[in-house]
Amino acid sequence: MKKLILLFIFATATMVSCNSETKKEKSPAEINTEVYECPMKCNNGQTYDKPGTCPVCGMDLEKVTKT
Repeated sequence: MKKLILLFIFATATMVSCNSETKKEKSPAEINTEVYECPMKCNNGQTYDKPGTCPVCGMDLEKVTKT
């Protein structure tokens, strides 16, 4: 009887651990469908969540629509 109870607890714990998802913080590029980036690809292609100027070269950021 103890073996059956232990087996049930083990099976339940295994199912719960397999179904849990790891949470990952999303970057602004993953949250918004529209992001902005420098046309010169400064800062290794860094994207921004709002329009403005590139902090490296000062050019206006361009809108990029992710699909």
